[in-house]
This record gives sequence, C-alpha cells and structure tokens, in this order.
Amino acid sequence: MKKISDEGFTVIENVLSQEECKKISDRLDVINAEEQEEFGKERLEKVNEIGILRSLLLKDKIFSELIIHPKVYPIICATVGETAILHLQNAIIVFPDKKHGQSHFHRDFAKDFVSSKPLSINALWMIDEFNAETGATWVVPGTHKMENWPSNEFLEQNAIQASGSKGSVLVFDSMLIHRGGSNSSSGIRRAINHQYTKPFIKQQLDFPKYLGKKYDIESKIGQVLGYWTIPPKSVSEFRCEPEKRTYRSGQG
Repeated sequence: MKKISDEGFTVIENVLSQEECKKISDRLDVINAEEQEEFGKERLEKVNEIGILRSLLLKDKIFSELIIHPKVYPIICATVGETAILHLQNAIIVFPDKKHGQSHFHRDFAKDFVSSKPLSINALWMIDEFNAETGATWVVPGTHKMENWPSNEFLEQNAIQASGSKGSVLVFDSMLIHRGGSNSSSGIRRAINHQYTKPFIKQQLDFPKYLGKKYDIESKIGQVLGYWTIPPKSVSEFRCEPEKRTYRSGQG
C-alpha cells in the first residue's frame, strides 16, 4: 500500500496461473472477433475502439471472478474503501506495430485537483507478458500527487516501464500519468483493466441497468457492480422504508 501511496503504483506478480491466462486470452480472441463482426472493423476504427472490449463480465463468468479476486480486491478496499464500486472493465488488445488509443500520456481519472485520499484505483491484469518488447505500460512515478500537468520533457525523462510476468497485476492510482507501450514483438499483448471508484462517482456504463438480474443484488459483487448506489427515480421511491432504498446508507 505504501508504494501505491508514495509512487502511485505497484506490481503484484503471478496472481493468475499460466492455464488461467491461456483460458482468458482464448476467450478475449473469440470476443474480439465477435465484436468486429457485430460492429464492423471500419466503425470500430472510426471511434478508436479497435482492440478495446468493454464489460466482459457479461460475456463469461471468468471475467466476473477477477472483479473481487482475493489477491487484488483487498488492495482496493484498503485504498478506495470497502464501498468501492466498479467503474469499468475493459480488455486492451495491442497488436504488433499498431498504434492504439492508450499510447499517449494520460490519467484514467482526469481531474484538475488532487485528493488527500485515492478516489479511484486501477488494476491492470497482464494476460500476456509485459516487457519492453511487448509494450509494457509506461508510468511516471509520483505524478498522482501533481495537481498541474507536468511538461512533456519531464514525463519523457521520468517515465519507467511497469514490467511483469504473465498473470501479474499492475495496481495504480488512477491519477498516475501513464501510457501504453508499443508492441514490437511478433505476438498480441492482452490485458484487462479494472477501475474502481468511490460509489458517488458515475460508472462508465450503467452496470445495474445493463446487467439486470444477472447478479445477486445482495451479494458482494452486487455491491461492487453498483446495485447499492442507484439514485431513486422519484420522491416516492426516495421516501420508502430505508432498508428498501436503492441508494443504501453508508455507501458514500
């Protein structure tokens, strides 16, 4: 936790086995082909969505298991809090020698202020090897504490690559300035990005509405998916018994 606080990131090695990574990478390749068929490659290129797969938990149970994984989720609770919710779950597939939408320096929680405590934390699952050749993510240590955007010269001089073996997880403060690396290898580099936020921050997609009754509202994953922080749709809905409110007490 101290490394995340001080430098803005840490790498947890070998969270997933080689077999689990193989199963996930195979599913990602299938889903990617399906989405290119559904939306069309030209359309995806136009909206800069080539290699981006969203809301994977709707596609396969294996992806929902990552959301509250026992080796990663406790870090989310210790940083963002026990009531943190999932902001997004996106796969990022980087093809050899292809430019992608995450290749510029950016913040995943792009705000013009710095909070005294983390409002958002990312967990980037390395489904393939992350190294200089495959294009490991570049991070600029300490920039999660900078209110003003530093110069390009500063970013280039201080950026380091967060390498990790297949199955590792890069956990970082979403205010940390970072960018995706260039894949100069002969293979595809796959990753799955989870972003968790304080529950009063809007999700990228309305998971409760999108997923419907697919998940148990009373379960832990139901809370993480945002089922406990749905704004009431009317005054009468707000004035129901407290235990029946869609935005439960104590969620922030």
